[in-house]
Amino acid sequence: MFSKSVFCAGLCLCVTLPVWAAAGAVEKEAPLSINAERSAPALQAFMQQVWSESPAMQGAQAALDAARVRADGADRPLHNPVLELDAEQTGVNTTSLGLSQTIDWSNKRGALTQIADHQVLVAEARLREIRQHTATETLGALVDLATAREMQALAQRSSQLMKAFFDAVQQRRDAGDVAALDVTLAQVAYSEALMEQAASESRLAEAEAALQAVTGLTGESWPRLPEQLIPVPERANPALFESLPELAVLRSRMDAAKARIALARKQGKIDPTIGIRAGREESDELLGLSIGIPLFVRNNYRTGVRAASYDAAAAEQAWRDARRRAAARLNAALGRFNSTSRAWQVWSTGGQQALREQMSLLEQMWQAGELTATDFLIQAKQNIDTQATATMLLNEVWQSAIAWLAASAQIESWLGVARLQTSNSGE
Repeated sequence: MFSKSVFCAGLCLCVTLPVWAAAGAVEKEAPLSINAERSAPALQAFMQQVWSESPAMQGAQAALDAARVRADGADRPLHNPVLELDAEQTGVNTTSLGLSQTIDWSNKRGALTQIADHQVLVAEARLREIRQHTATETLGALVDLATAREMQALAQRSSQLMKAFFDAVQQRRDAGDVAALDVTLAQVAYSEALMEQAASESRLAEAEAALQAVTGLTGESWPRLPEQLIPVPERANPALFESLPELAVLRSRMDAAKARIALARKQGKIDPTIGIRAGREESDELLGLSIGIPLFVRNNYRTGVRAASYDAAAAEQAWRDARRRAAARLNAALGRFNSTSRAWQVWSTGGQQALREQMSLLEQMWQAGELTATDFLIQAKQNIDTQATATMLLNEVWQSAIAWLAASAQIESWLGVARLQTSNSGE
């Protein structure tokens, strides 16, 4: 006879909801949203650790420190005084000591300081850009790992179901209720389920390795994703992408390029050198004053001004192009997030329950003998495939949500890290 208890156990395992999507399937965590007052401390602490261990973050911080040191150096006087000692022994012995100083008449120091300040802003924006990129990659890898885990669990439940089905068909074959072809079909289905389980375990290992590569961390315990999705906004606010770090980088580079035009113009202005000299010629005392003025007859520095103007124009066009692409990316990310969220909502409200009912009905019809082994196997595999599709849909929803957060410069706000940093700085 058919082993009903074994088969029902496998059936119940197969129709279980995805563990990272079902409410109550995992330990409850505080749901996160853009304006949430509460956040997941584990996810925050994990992201802080990822940032602290990131070589890219450390390199960007070093570049920022270097830019600040250069800015400090640029704010120092441009010319140092020159001390001169002159001794001449001819028919008349002459000895003199002089001191000369070149004057930054056109304030080149101010132009250099302005450029260095813009370079500091570039380095700061670059650091924020790398922070956001690292967070985006890490969250995406966490989503892929959660998906791989669920797919592996689904493959394991599927193999258990196929094993129970194969055992049941064998018992029915011994009782003369099914043909030998049904036994062979069940065995093939079971073998296929085992191969899929092995493949899913391999994909799980790859997903974990990818997360380790992104974060540089190893461990068996990774933070869980929030149970609730980010609310989908009705429309994209054009002001959101204005705060993107990548645009801030290009904007600061554009400002620095414009400041170099002013510096190039000042390169063509004179910096006089004033000197004073005192000494003795035999028994007579010497006192002299000198003024040196450069003559721009061989190089008037006009080509430098033209080159700096072209560089500034190129930097401005790069910023405008990036800004246009950022606006398009923001709208596209919202559209993708909106469509995937609607599909998941439809599945959550009706599809999951229909899937459970389908599997329950299949089991009843199989028990009553109204379905052949082949028909039951086809529909059972369709049920499993639908669960796999739903799991991949949830992955797409989360990936689109992360892309939206990245496109709208809200990754750190969603994590609660930006608010936490602001609070700490206020203390």
